[in-house]
Amino acid sequence: MRARRDLFPADPGLVFRMVAVGLITPLLVLAALIAALTVVPWRALHVHDWQVQSVLLFALALGVWVGVRERVAISSRGRRLSTADAPELHAVVERLCVVADLAKPALVLDRHAMPNSWIEGTSRGGFRLHLTEGLLDLLEPHELEAVIAHELAHVANRDAAVMTVVAGPGEALLSGGVRVVNQGWWPLVLGGGVATFIGWVGTLGGRALSRYREFAADAAAVRMTGNPAALAAALMKVSEGLVAIPEKDLRAAAAGDAFHLLPARDARQFMLPPTHPPLAARIERLERLERALQRG
Repeated sequence: MRARRDLFPADPGLVFRMVAVGLITPLLVLAALIAALTVVPWRALHVHDWQVQSVLLFALALGVWVGVRERVAISSRGRRLSTADAPELHAVVERLCVVADLAKPALVLDRHAMPNSWIEGTSRGGFRLHLTEGLLDLLEPHELEAVIAHELAHVANRDAAVMTVVAGPGEALLSGGVRVVNQGWWPLVLGGGVATFIGWVGTLGGRALSRYREFAADAAAVRMTGNPAALAAALMKVSEGLVAIPEKDLRAAAAGDAFHLLPARDARQFMLPPTHPPLAARIERLERLERALQRG
């Protein structure tokens, strides 16, 4: 237990953000829904109350369905890797799980050229570590180990479960609402716009948590591997690899950016705060850790 505390020391800032996101996000979503029903001058737009309720419920349900289907479609591109499929990769994950005193997550290979990784799930349902084919092709073994350590740190810090339960639904509703709006039929445009707004509100807390948790996971990964340079090199390679991916593919992957190692797209298209801290800031922190290790 002492080794676990050394690897993942208490982080009051992270704990505060997780609790705040878990408590405040549902309240914000409820407030946004009430505002959509009461603040918007629907009658001035010659829309009756029953029409508003019907359209909103239908569009919200459709937005959730489209968003969830999109998330499922992204996940369904991958396949679970057995030990026989990738013995060396499993060995890396098992070794790091022993070091971190964690249960081994399921390994999922995502059939995507975009280099990225993410972890999702809960303790009750189990965690799933996603690695894309583009990532495996791009990184050297020691760099891949650093990335896996970073993802496992999200489990040890408990922020992976918070993001899955709290931030995931908002991201799905935002993505689904945007697609509903693009259908062009005015009831769907109206309801999809409300769904997009509620999803937008629901993502704010998760994005604020996501930015902070990346720094915490980077530091924990360094403590697990003792190799900050490997993680820094991996982040730079992934960033450069994302530039080469077609915009259409990045747009499809952006719905899960809050979970990714690095974001696929700039979130400012929806006037949203970024999901990750600047890459330069992460590299600078890793360089400081590298210098500290060398002095030690």
